[in-house]
Amino acid sequence: MPVILKHPVFRRLYAAHIIHIIGNEFTFIAVVGLLHDLSGSGLSFAAGTVFRLLPYVMTSLFSGALLENWDKRRVMITVNLLRGILVSLFFWITTPAYLWAVFLLLILVNVCSAFFQPAMQVAIVSAVRVEERLQANSLLQGTTSFLIIVCQGVAAFLVYYFSYRFNFLLDAACYFVSLLILVKLPKLAEAEAKTSDGFFTRLREGFSYIRTASGIKSILAYQMAERILGAYYIMLMFHILQERQEGLYVFGLLDIPLGLGGVFAGIVVSKWAGGAGDKRVNQALGWALIAMGLAVYGIFHAGPILLLSFAVLLCAFASFSSTIMAVTRLQRVTEPDYLARVFSIREMATMGSFALGCLIVGYGAEEVGSPLISSGLAIFGAVAGTIWLIAARITLGKKSDASDDVA
Repeated sequence: MPVILKHPVFRRLYAAHIIHIIGNEFTFIAVVGLLHDLSGSGLSFAAGTVFRLLPYVMTSLFSGALLENWDKRRVMITVNLLRGILVSLFFWITTPAYLWAVFLLLILVNVCSAFFQPAMQVAIVSAVRVEERLQANSLLQGTTSFLIIVCQGVAAFLVYYFSYRFNFLLDAACYFVSLLILVKLPKLAEAEAKTSDGFFTRLREGFSYIRTASGIKSILAYQMAERILGAYYIMLMFHILQERQEGLYVFGLLDIPLGLGGVFAGIVVSKWAGGAGDKRVNQALGWALIAMGLAVYGIFHAGPILLLSFAVLLCAFASFSSTIMAVTRLQRVTEPDYLARVFSIREMATMGSFALGCLIVGYGAEEVGSPLISSGLAIFGAVAGTIWLIAARITLGKKSDASDDVA
């Protein structure tokens, strides 16, 4: 058993995370199937993503400031209770006349989720020592990706032989089990300081803190670029279901190389990044964006499904590796008093970029085809990665000069 699982708080958070991710994977492909049945439009996939992400982004604007004076354990329990109830309602939507209800439920579920992630980050940082956070983040990401492989394979089987609608009920059950695990969550290791400052004061201070912290700003900008590239996934739905005329189960099976990429990223990053140093990590981050751009191009220009799967694997490895390294660095450079606010603003920035990217590539794929749009994403990834590499070299050069001056 990994040493990190000896932490009582992290162990329960990890178990609760596993259970709800299992349900999420069943629901994701079910929502795709529901939208496809109710509308049949490629644009509806993009619209569904926007209705999931836009409420999440808007709620993340203020969720961190609210969470600071709330009990994190109660927040996570309440959120999972609400998500379990809401997800079960998808099961009963059967006609196009209630397409609006699908979007409404997506909005409500993701408003709840915007409170869960910052609360979980605060709990993790409270429970895990600085030197063990890379291992914790790698384990979370690696396990999540492994579950993508297993659960999407099972979900594809259920969709092919039965109805995707039962996946909604499975997800609801997973949320309730996750809730029961969190009920017995031990008290956080560090006392949570309450503040008498008003909500708007805390919100303004959070943005001011990020604005004056160049290290945090650069990480957020990097992750926004990575999430724009990650929008290729919404286009993959249109590419598989509409352009290639494949079945929904094929799209589900393509999550297997996606999950493998995350597993490999969790293993490699946990063994390498801890002792690599800032210079080498910065280089890895830059090359990860470039690799994602090249892989996205390959996904939508590959003919054989095996070649397409390999490109998905490469893209996932680069994406998940960059996420693990960036989140670990953000945890390290953020002051504890601002952690909830920084991570809620991070969710707003990164998922906002993802939502915008999904809308653009979803609309673009339907208008001009996914191969042309993927070429634009590839160019964006190459340019963004190159800019990061140049900026990182300049920053390290300035730090070196400053050290020489002090000496």
